Amino acid sequence: MKELIDLNNIPPTQPNATNTQTEEKKRYDLKACEVVFGVDIAEPEPILKINDVLVLSRGDISCIKGKAKSRKSFFVAYIVSLVLIQNPDAKILLIDTEQSKYFVVNVMKRIYRLMGWTSLKEQFRILSLREYEVEDRKGILIQAIEDYGSDFIVLDGGVDIISDFNDTAESKAVVGLLMKLSTIHNCHILSILHEGKSNGELRGHYGAEMLNKSQTVFEVVKDGEISNVSPYATRSMPFEDFSFRIEDGLPVHNGQIIRMTKKEQNEYNMKLWSVKILAPNKLMEYEEFANEYAELAGCTPRTAKTHLSKLQKMNYIVKDKSTKLYKLFKYEPDT
Repeated sequence: MKELIDLNNIPPTQPNATNTQTEEKKRYDLKACEVVFGVDIAEPEPILKINDVLVLSRGDISCIKGKAKSRKSFFVAYIVSLVLIQNPDAKILLIDTEQSKYFVVNVMKRIYRLMGWTSLKEQFRILSLREYEVEDRKGILIQAIEDYGSDFIVLDGGVDIISDFNDTAESKAVVGLLMKLSTIHNCHILSILHEGKSNGELRGHYGAEMLNKSQTVFEVVKDGEISNVSPYATRSMPFEDFSFRIEDGLPVHNGQIIRMTKKEQNEYNMKLWSVKILAPNKLMEYEEFANEYAELAGCTPRTAKTHLSKLQKMNYIVKDKSTKLYKLFKYEPDT
């Protein structure tokens, strides 16, 4: 026979872990988070402008993306010099997680030369963390920002402060840490990240999270002797593309890059290839001209002839009346 349960003598239920968590639910100060209509918030203080366009500001994070050997380290020196020119008293902290100290010293020397410094400057500090473990690198980053009171922090090798850049939770946590540090210390943190070899995107969930949370994402692309810099993503107005070259071991501004429509780019290329073949005063028979053009442009002879027809209509190339050979209507050496 089943034993009857005395309902009057049931012991009180003990709270389980879930109930305890519910009872001890963390309370937040919602007023500290609230944005109120009619209350103005001061515009973020700029750290860097390019041609009067705000690019980097205090209390935010950004990143630089580019393939290996695209001269990202040279661009870092260039950016640091721009920040110092616009903010002469700014405290700069550069943290390198990848290179040996020999190459880190070269980066330091490059920045000193760009600024014309000949003696130790306390406002610029550089740390080399290659031999440290991931958690130690992260800890040193936090301590350095707290102790030095830096205004602009460059993290060269941002992926080296995370154990697994494909781990979603860890990626969000680390990017959240950078956002928190930049806000609390009213500084800007710029991370340098590598692109994936196949797709050109920032690597892993960490790269995707940095892309989403960055004020500005610079893209550095090597193009022969120069490197082009463009705003891959921005939270506000994008700056104009520009390029830099290396002279005597230093990055030097190489001018703005004019953005063209596809039609303008095609016309530019057609003119450029014609100049390379016919400049300054060369005369060529049509078939020979078309064949050389096709080889230079990497197109078929038929496409080359279509291009030559367009150039004739644009009056860029003409047929010499006396020789019946083709030439440039006007030689433009700076094309």
